[in-house]
Amino acid sequence: MQNRIDKVLNEQGKTYKDLVPLTGLSEYGIGKMAQVGDDETFGAWLSIARALDVSPAYLVGWSDEEEEQSSVEKQQHWYESQMGQLKAYADKMVEPLKNIKIPAPTPTHGVKVTLDDGQIIYDSREMDDMDAYSLAGDWVYLNDCKIAKSHIVSIEKVEEG
Repeated sequence: MQNRIDKVLNEQGKTYKDLVPLTGLSEYGIGKMAQVGDDETFGAWLSIARALDVSPAYLVGWSDEEEEQSSVEKQQHWYESQMGQLKAYADKMVEPLKNIKIPAPTPTHGVKVTLDDGQIIYDSREMDDMDAYSLAGDWVYLNDCKIAKSHIVSIEKVEEG
């Protein structure tokens, strides 16, 4: 089994000299590893593999996979796959619910005030109490909103149905 240091260097257009600053190994040491293959420590193989962006197993000749995923990368891939499946399932389950329209409850007492822009405001006060809540004659408070009387189109009594 032959290591792939020279092959990868050739593919990437690099030399032993290019690896020296990236690995901390001497040019002679890298050349010797490329020729003999087993005279250096595992750390030296890791340094060269990182510098060439290939897996140590590929560089040594143990694997044909240039990139080897770490256990963290494998877990991340599994997690992303699971989350993708979960999201697809949730989207499938939620989609039919998006078209359901739930009407707002209609009060059974108080007043219904229609404004000039078509907005309807319900207020729990009785019709007889409305005059008592005006402010300076031009404003009415409805559900904590200050409404100009000039915008009110109609005020109707809400009766149980």
